[in-house]
Order: sequence, then structure tokens, then C-alpha cells
Amino acid sequence: MRQRSFGLFKQGYLTTGLSVSAIVATMVAGSLLAAPAQAAPRAIVVWVDPQYKEAATALFAKGYKKRAITVTARDMSTITLDLQNVDPNKAPDIVLVDGEQVGELAANALITPVEISPETSRSLSNVAINTFKVGESLFGTPIQRQNLALITNAELIPTAPTTFKKLSKLALKQVAAGRADIALAVAQGIDGNAYSTYPLFTGLGGFAFGTTATGSYNPKRIGINNKKFVKNQAQIDSWNKSGLINSNLTAEEARIAFTSGRAPFWLTGPEEIVNLKQVSFRYRITQVPAIIKGTSAAPFMKSIGFAVTTFAKAHKILPASRDIVTNKITTTKAQTTFYEKSPYVGLPANSAAAAATPDRVLLAFGSAALGATPYPNIPEWGQVSLALGGAWRDSTRGGDSVKAAKAFAAARAQAVTALTPAPEPPAEPVIP
Repeated sequence: MRQRSFGLFKQGYLTTGLSVSAIVATMVAGSLLAAPAQAAPRAIVVWVDPQYKEAATALFAKGYKKRAITVTARDMSTITLDLQNVDPNKAPDIVLVDGEQVGELAANALITPVEISPETSRSLSNVAINTFKVGESLFGTPIQRQNLALITNAELIPTAPTTFKKLSKLALKQVAAGRADIALAVAQGIDGNAYSTYPLFTGLGGFAFGTTATGSYNPKRIGINNKKFVKNQAQIDSWNKSGLINSNLTAEEARIAFTSGRAPFWLTGPEEIVNLKQVSFRYRITQVPAIIKGTSAAPFMKSIGFAVTTFAKAHKILPASRDIVTNKITTTKAQTTFYEKSPYVGLPANSAAAAATPDRVLLAFGSAALGATPYPNIPEWGQVSLALGGAWRDSTRGGDSVKAAKAFAAARAQAVTALTPAPEPPAEPVIP
């Protein structure tokens, strides 16, 4: 356009006797005055925990179309409070959070719903997707996932037991023969641990919450002491009596027992891969075998992923932010890029990226997720988790244990009471 205008001006100015150089100078000066500089579009701001900054920077290195993406490291453990108090102009548009934080963020209207295409949904782990679902709405997409698995010392137990009953016999035999100190290393400790014991709980027919038609958790249906679990919970008393499970065992003690070769079985997560790769014996990674026929001893699945904040709308980049979270970060390439720099020990949520992961040990953990349920992200889980972990602690602590029937009935009552709203105080009488 400038070259064409120059030609027209050149012809007119030449008739007045002005030099070409003078014309050019005049035009340049005029263009500087007439065309104000256009500011670069506002960068999309992403908040991540400091440990994920390198991975997120690699993921967003090319920006979004003609817009830059700025990755800022923040302590994400207080993200709800931080977003409630942040200067809106400095607020993030996208945040990297644990799936378990999603419920609280959504309840406080700090993140906004997103939608993913059927194609994208098929490319991701369905369970991992549900860790970002609250009610009927999806509030983000997962980028990495993890779950517990059973680790077996293959030198102590050459043939994998096909049922939990066989596992129990083999484990106790090793202890009786003096070849092991701990039969089944399951970390609980003084406060109990609803997460580490969950595969045993589901294997007996227990569940944390019922689900809605859309697959999200129904906090009004607590499964701590449901009928199926009540029918099978006497198994816990036998495990306690035999010494198969002891709630006095801490995570550190469980780790030492297995890695030193003094426990034939260990129920743990992929964060222990670094320690597993140091052991001198062969081991297997599988799911906990069936405790009750026809019932899967399924673990929880946890995840991390990205969500769009409600500030993105005020920043006029809501469509772009949603596109990034639902399309850009869900591809095989994007999830692989993040995984390669991420310190989170978990498989990509994208199934193709997970399958291509070179870490065979991590892949084995992923294979143990059959029947897994999403780690609860609803606020009610706090009270239910506390009650459930406490019941396992009290019913598996050795000689002074509470019978499982009593412990879990009390746990359900504790959870229901904690989640029942306090009655409104009576209105004060009106004095005429």
C-alpha cells in the first residue's frame, strides 16, 4: 500500500519541482503522525506451582496464535484464597491445579465450565476427565494421572496370587518362616489413610459416594457402610487378627520393609518408582487381586490439569483460554511435552501419549487402574475421608482394635453428622 501511494505522490510532487528525497521525507513524517502504534495483545497468564514452571513453559512456548502465554510460578496450595483476593487486573486466566481442588474452586465461582468434543473425550482417560467434573459440568482437563498398585517381591512370591485369599496365605507364610517382617505393607499411621486402603475397601464392596447419572459424585449418598460392604467387612477382622494389615505402619516403615526385601507385598503409588528402581530383587506391579468374587479391588485415580478462571472473561480472552484448555493441551504432542519436563510421577491423561511413555514401570502402574474411580473433588470428601481412614485405623491396629462392624458404623454416623447442616437457631421473641 505504501509503495502505491508513493507512486501517486511522486507524480504530483514532480510537477511542483520537489525532489524525490524531499517527498520521501515528507511521507515518512506524515505516516508516523497518522498511524498510531498498536499495542501487543494482552498475554494469557497461567499460574502454576513452582515445580511445574519448566513443564508449563515448554508446553506454552509458542504462545497462542499471535498472543503470548506468560507462565507465573505461585504456591497453588492456597489457590482458592489467592483468587478471591487477587487484583483482577493481575489475575490469571488459566491455572494448573490438582483435580481434588476443582470442587472448591467451582463452588466459589473462580473457574468456569468448559466443553470438550467427543473426539477429545475419547483421546483422554475417562476417569481422569471425571476428576475435573463437578455436577453436570466439566471445569478443566487433566494432563497427568496416577493411581495405586500392588507391588510384589517376585523372588519371595514367584507366582502371582490370583485371589486376595491366596495373597494373604502366601504373605503370612513368609512372615511365619522368618523371611519377612511385614505381610502386606499398607501405610496408614496414627490418623489412618482412606487413600491407601481404598482398594481393600472397594474390594469388599465399599465406596466413598454414589454417583449421579452424569458420573459425578453424589454427596448425599455415602457408601462407607453400605449393605454389600457390611456383608463382607468381617474380612477386616480376620486380617487384623492374623496380622496381615496393621494400621500402626507408616509410609516410611512400609517403604523400608519392602525395599529391604522384608515384605512380600506393598500397596503404593508411582511416586515410589525412584525407590523401586534401586532394589536388588525382581518385582511385579499389578492390581490388587479380587477379594470378593466379581468385585474389583479398584484404586482411586488422582490427576493434575488446567482450568480456566472466571477472570478470563473480564480480560476478554475467555474463548482463547477455553480453546487452550480443551484443545491445545489435550493433544498427544502437548501432553508428551509436558510429561517430559514434569516432576509429577504419573502418566499423561492422553491415552496415546501414555502408551508411548518409555517408562515401563510407570506403564505398569497405569495398567493397575482397571475399574479406578476419580479421587473425590467435592468438599464433603474431607469429612468422609477422615471418618473412613479412622475406621480402618481403629479396626486394624492389633490387639486393641475395634470390630470392623462397630468401627465403620461409627464412621458413617460421624460423616453424616459432620455433613448435616446445623439447625437454624429459633427466632427471638418479639417484645411488644
